[in-house]
Formats: sequence, structure tokens, C-alpha cells
Amino acid sequence: MPQVRICEMAPRDGLQSLNRDQLVPTDKKVALVNALSKAGLNFIEVGSFVSKRAVPQMANTLDVAAGIAQCDKTDLAALVPNAKYYDQFKNSGLNAVAIFVSASESYSQFNLRMSIEESMTAATVVAESAKRDGFKLRAHLSAVFQDLDGSDADLKIVADLTKRLLDLGCDHVALADTRGTTHPLRVRQVINHLAPVVALEKLAVHFHDSYGMGVANALIAYECGLRIFDASVGGIGGTPFTDLAKGPGGGGNVVTEELVYMFHQMGVETGIDFDKLMTAAEIVRDIARTTGDLAPPSKMLR
Repeated sequence: MPQVRICEMAPRDGLQSLNRDQLVPTDKKVALVNALSKAGLNFIEVGSFVSKRAVPQMANTLDVAAGIAQCDKTDLAALVPNAKYYDQFKNSGLNAVAIFVSASESYSQFNLRMSIEESMTAATVVAESAKRDGFKLRAHLSAVFQDLDGSDADLKIVADLTKRLLDLGCDHVALADTRGTTHPLRVRQVINHLAPVVALEKLAVHFHDSYGMGVANALIAYECGLRIFDASVGGIGGTPFTDLAKGPGGGGNVVTEELVYMFHQMGVETGIDFDKLMTAAEIVRDIARTTGDLAPPSKMLR
């Protein structure tokens, strides 16, 4: 049995950040999701049901969901921000809902045009509907480690929101380093703060790799007792909003291949076939070429 669970973000958090003027075709997204599933990823965020104008790369999520191979062992999720988009999700054939809240008031206003409390209200409606309809549920909590201005996040707010999201019935809450600016000492501090109030097995981490710290931060989280890790094959992704994609790495996600390689070298079982994972990484590279994104999508393919 896998000792850690890798939650794959490339089809959603990865592809959403690519060239908004060159949309990724449905068949290529379907091929990517199917390749990831064959590699052993048992949680894949397929896409999101959001405004096509705000995030155009997610406009064909429903078509992608219709085209992918269903697998009883794989959670196939989509990000669903409010009740309006939940109505689209529930007939998609996907089996897991991801809700989204921020621990930063400024990021909540920027990203959702809502206060933290307003976004919690919207997320609660979606969560209650998802649980009623028998779907699995997870949450993304953004700006957990640092706020948008680089200052440390308020851990009282982080702890309160994490607990409230778990109380909604979320299987786990992914703690996100939204700007990619955090570091191992801060990761340990945040997890140690949460440990007395929430069960560590209910926590995931979602690191961005703007300054090359993603794998190091994941290792510290593992040493602190966490066993669920978000990652993106090829390291693509981050934020689709270019004015927030700071740092030499452009705000990309921690690389799935690097994370899996680290765990395998440590003797930690992931349930992932590394060779098949590299096949998925090749698909990401092809997609990046097609959209004109110049950054190599996988450091392990250079």
C-alpha cells in the first residue's frame, strides 16, 4: 500500500496557467489525464468549472470529463467555486469536488472578489451539496504560509479556516503556498501550530516552486507527519494571473516527478510507476510546445 498520496494538479492548476490565447485541445487533456491514471495517480484534478473569460484554459472541462477513462480507484476532481458551477459539475461524471478558500483577505478579494467570510459561505453551499449528492470533497486553502505582500500569514485565521473546512466534511484540506515564497522552517511552524487542533492525516500541502524550495518544503511536511502532497507533472502551473506569478520559476507547482523520485529514493511507497509518469510528462511537454510556453515543463526531461 502507498505510504504517501500524491494528488495530481497538472490538468487543472497546471494547464490553467498556460497561454490563454492558445487553448489546449480536449483530446490532449484527455490523453494527459488517462496517462496520469495509468501511472498510478489516484487523485487527479481534471479541471475547474469557472468563468471561461477569467480562466479560458478551463472552458472545455466538461468535454474533458466526458472523454476520460473512468477508474473506480481514482478520484477525478474539479474545482467548483460556487453553487452556479456546481450545477455543471454534478452531471460531469467526475466524482470529487474541490472547494477553494483563502486565508488572505487581499487574495480572496483579488481572486474571488469576495471577503474570506463570503467565500466560506459560497464554499459551504457547494460542500453541503456535494456531501448530499455523495461526492468526495477536498478543500484548497490558499496563502497559508505567506500573504501576498510576503508577510507571514495569520496562523489564527489559518487554523480557524482549516478546522471549519474539515467540519464541512472535507476529506482533506490542502495548505497552499500561493506565492511560492515559503521555506522549511515556516512549513514546520505552520504544521506545528495546526497539529493540536486538527488531525494531520486530514492535511495536504500544495507547494509552488518559485524559488526552487518545493521539494525541500515537501520533505519537511513529510517529517512533520503529513502524507498527502499536491504536485504537477512537469511542474507546470501556479497562478493564471501573471502579476502574481513572481519569482525565477514563474510560480510553478512542485514537480510530480521530483517528488516521486525523492520518496522512492527514501524507500517511501507512492503507488506510482515512475516510467509511466514520465510518459505523462512527455505529453505535458508537447502541450507546452503547442501553446507556445517556452519554459521546459519538466526539469527531469531536460
